[in-house]
Amino acid sequence: MGLDKLGWLADTALGMWVISSAAIWPTLECIHFVSLCFFMGGMLVIDLRLTGFYRDPCTGLIDTLLRLVLGAFLVNFTTGVMFFAGNATKYIDNPAFELKLSLIVLAGLNALYFRFRLSHLLATEGVTGVSKFVGYFSLLLWGGVIVCGRMITFYAR
Repeated sequence: MGLDKLGWLADTALGMWVISSAAIWPTLECIHFVSLCFFMGGMLVIDLRLTGFYRDPCTGLIDTLLRLVLGAFLVNFTTGVMFFAGNATKYIDNPAFELKLSLIVLAGLNALYFRFRLSHLLATEGVTGVSKFVGYFSLLLWGGVIVCGRMITFYAR
C-alpha cells in the first residue's frame, strides 16, 4: 500500500515522544477507545435512522450527532497517527492495518454520500432503499474497521 515510505515518522519528535514513556501509549489507547465509543455510538444512531429502525424526523439530533461523530473521528485519527509514528514497523506491511485504512476510506466516501445526497432527503422523503443500503453499508464498514484494528496486533512483525 506504500506505507513503507512513512517509516521516517518513527524518527520524528512525535514518534520519539510516543515511545518515550511507558504511560504515553496506554493513555493514547484509552483516549482512542473512548473516542471510538463516542464515534460508533453516534454512527449507530445515524445508521439506524438511515435503515428505518427509527422513523421519526430527527434532523436536529442527526446534525448534533454528526458534529460529535466528526470530533470523535478526528481524535481517533490523531491518536492513530501517533500510534503509527510511535511504532511504524508494526503497521507497515500489516495486512490488517492496510485493510483497516481501505475500509476507513470506503466508509468516509459512504459518509460523504450520506451528507451531500441523503441527509436532506431523510427529512422530506423518509427512509428509502438507498438510505437503507447506505446505513447498513456504513455499519458493515465501521464494524470491519474495528475488527481490523483489533487484528493489527496478530499480524504485527
